[in-house]
Amino acid sequence: MEKSDIASKGLYFSTVFKVPAPQRFIVLLVLALWIWTWILRFFSHNSLDISQVILTRVPHDIRPGYTLPQLHRTARNFALKITRLIIPFHFITVLLFEYKNVAEAPANNIVLVVFFLPLLQSMIIFWFLLRDCQIINYCVRRCLLIEPSPRSLRNTYILLSDTLTSFAKPLIDFTLFSSLIFKEPFTHFDLSVALFPVLVRLLQCLREYRLLRDKTLLFNALKYSCNLPILFCIWQSRVYEGSINSERLLHAQRWFMLLNSSYTLFWDIRMDWSLDSLSNLRSKSKSVVTLKKNMYHFAIVIDFVLRFWWLWVYLFQGLEFVAPNTDCLFFQGEMQYLEVIRRGIWVIFKLDAEYYTKCVSK
Repeated sequence: MEKSDIASKGLYFSTVFKVPAPQRFIVLLVLALWIWTWILRFFSHNSLDISQVILTRVPHDIRPGYTLPQLHRTARNFALKITRLIIPFHFITVLLFEYKNVAEAPANNIVLVVFFLPLLQSMIIFWFLLRDCQIINYCVRRCLLIEPSPRSLRNTYILLSDTLTSFAKPLIDFTLFSSLIFKEPFTHFDLSVALFPVLVRLLQCLREYRLLRDKTLLFNALKYSCNLPILFCIWQSRVYEGSINSERLLHAQRWFMLLNSSYTLFWDIRMDWSLDSLSNLRSKSKSVVTLKKNMYHFAIVIDFVLRFWWLWVYLFQGLEFVAPNTDCLFFQGEMQYLEVIRRGIWVIFKLDAEYYTKCVSK
């Protein structure tokens, strides 16, 4: 393939996936809803009733929990409802963004609407989510008071809070652009927002350790702590932008990211998915795994590739179709889409491990 063809292919990807940064957060939320629907369908297809390992109703509700088919149907209907609501807003937002960018002097009210629409959409999504999903409402209100027992309730907490950490980078972009409603962006406020999901999981781990005295939880807390120096380097690189200190901070940031990616990859496979051997997978148990073995191997490879995607971008900067000094290989924001997809894969094998522990290995 000639260089011009490669470059045009990269341009094609950039054009197709060209979504304004604040609107990308909305697209990712909708994508996450559909991934959750697909996950439920996947478990239904593989005859794994994961409704036994997650709590689908609030603890004081005496009604029986949702069955897997009911859970899938409810999730699908909710995703459809949100998608239908967001699609008109999405196209209006994208068109107005394009108009703002090409117009020499766009009207102030147009600019205000452009930055307000993604905020409005996020409010709509979260309002419906908290109104229609009582268990999510319950866990959100008590996110720092995570309850280790029953295990199914803890799993629900973990799924929500860990998924939130995958939205850290989209939250930075969303907050930065949304703050333009107030004319000037809030200085470093976006980093504070990105810090919130990390602190939630960190404090949850510490609370669980205080209740259970399980030292594994301290190592889990350490895993989330690895994000703190990365955010610190980003903050300091903004302060010293353009100076030699900025380059040093960027170099240090990459080392911290390497540590974080390596630690989290190990934790995903060994602790969250309960896999202790690449060949035998769960070698300490005589029971067979619940899914096909090649699924686990595929998930491990994908998790490795996506955990280190930032590294591949850095290493392949010299390629023709990669724009210099960017954080993407194919299109802007690709890492955020890939992280949401990776989180979906993580959820599958996390729930598989919980199902294995509760229903198979005993």
